[in-house]
Amino acid sequence: MKNKTAIICGVTGGIGQEVAKQMLIEKIEVCGIYNNQNKVKELTEKLGMNSLSLYQIDLTDTESADVGFRKLLAEHPNVDIVVFSVSRLIEYRPILESTWLDYNKHLDLQLKGIYNVVQNLTKQIKNGRGIKFIILLTEACFGRPPAGMSHYVSAKYALLGIAKTMAVEFAKYNCTVNLVSPGMVQTDLISNFPAKLVELQAEKNPLKRIANPVDVANVVIFLSQDESCYLNGVNIAVNGGQVIF
Repeated sequence: MKNKTAIICGVTGGIGQEVAKQMLIEKIEVCGIYNNQNKVKELTEKLGMNSLSLYQIDLTDTESADVGFRKLLAEHPNVDIVVFSVSRLIEYRPILESTWLDYNKHLDLQLKGIYNVVQNLTKQIKNGRGIKFIILLTEACFGRPPAGMSHYVSAKYALLGIAKTMAVEFAKYNCTVNLVSPGMVQTDLISNFPAKLVELQAEKNPLKRIANPVDVANVVIFLSQDESCYLNGVNIAVNGGQVIF
């Protein structure tokens, strides 16, 4: 996959870092978008300071997105792959104890975030070269959702809705839009979860463990390859068989 350029939104997250690592191994040029400056040191220590191009962009802020993408695209005008892997820390909060702010902060990141990405890539989408969009959801979008996470799950369902529509509308531009829905993954995202809950989730899984970031990254890499060119609108569950369709 040499001579390809990927944008990874959420590059400092556990999955984002692993995707960047695997893409660099595949000789893909990586443009990483992040918002949390505190995570950059960890990322560069893991991948090397000169291994990728980093851009600090708040995807929930239209002006920040416009300015950041203008700089990114001036330096990397040809985009082949876009990975959208962003999330806020998940807090357990039942619906009856939630405020609209709890929902809005997740919706803002997921829905407004992908909207701002797409709006800033309009020219690249319409030029017909074909962009592979890979969007990270959650297995909670399948079947029975977990209690206490309605803010997060609702936002991911909103993201699912726009992603499916993107798959329909962007196909005429030779773009594909596919989704990856992991189960529980060993990242900072679940740092608020009680250890016993994580342990029980692993025990319930047919493979007796929760996912590692590389389990998810491997699927993202496959969807980035030319061999996946006839997949469009597909949602792949990466959950060890926890949910079977």
